[in-house]
Amino acid sequence: MSKDSSKNENDLFQEVSSMIESLQPLIRQNLSLLTNQVDILIKGRERDDNRIQRLLDALLDYAGMCEEGLALFKRLCRYYYDVNPQVTAEYINIYHDLYGLEENSQDGIKG
Repeated sequence: MSKDSSKNENDLFQEVSSMIESLQPLIRQNLSLLTNQVDILIKGRERDDNRIQRLLDALLDYAGMCEEGLALFKRLCRYYYDVNPQVTAEYINIYHDLYGLEENSQDGIKG
């Protein structure tokens, strides 16, 4: 690998790292809003499939970005399992497909 190629890769890495860092406040803000929605939904014992699935759709992105997003996704899956186990299993499979995890992974949603 040439010196220039190595420098360009380092510059690209720094640029991407900087962009990710700049997104952190927005990620935290969105997770805070999603946490509030999940709290309200669970406290109210909501059973509206469409509403729950919209939240799960939103949380799938955050589940791959940070531990807080994954924890919230797992929490909503645990709640939704009692409402609709089949669709919950589909969301868990989507999560595994998106993030390349084995189905028998130690980091299962139930855990």
